[in-house]
Amino acid sequence: MQIVFLDTLETILLDIIAWVIFHLGIGYASSKIPLERLNPDLRFFQAYKWEKDGMIYEKLFHVRSWKHLIPNGSALYGDGFSIKNLATNDLAYLYRWLKESIRSEVCHWAMIVPGFFFFLWNNVVVGWIMVAYAFLNNLVPIIMQRFNRPRMRRLMAQIEKKNLQKGEFPIIHAPQEAFSPSYK
Repeated sequence: MQIVFLDTLETILLDIIAWVIFHLGIGYASSKIPLERLNPDLRFFQAYKWEKDGMIYEKLFHVRSWKHLIPNGSALYGDGFSIKNLATNDLAYLYRWLKESIRSEVCHWAMIVPGFFFFLWNNVVVGWIMVAYAFLNNLVPIIMQRFNRPRMRRLMAQIEKKNLQKGEFPIIHAPQEAFSPSYK
């Protein structure tokens, strides 16, 4: 319900400024979530049966053909961990990648919520346009994470299997060095 009434130019400026603040603020807040709080074993962050280990996103949206075009938002926040490309096949690094994928998904789900605040100073039609923008703008990175995480889990399982065949022990919990900023 609109409670603030501005002229058209003021409303457009407020919309732009609000989105910049919401995007940067939520991105920054997400970058400060402690890694220990990002649990890849939570059911929500695992592939559901209907997702077919992430392949439903390839079938419906052809993720592989466009995911390289999506910018890396972690670069905005100093020592952010990039999940754009894999730097190594080290299991500790891959476990960190898995956690950072969760951070990204949480961030983008949170960025949908502010769309509803735009009803406070926009008419109903523009308010719904802002909600649609929030949803569509963040759906792309959410789909990417939902597509990539099962693939990462398969890669980690393959590496663990090879390590076991070589007589090495699997990583039950990633060592502390997996959480250092040196993995970028």
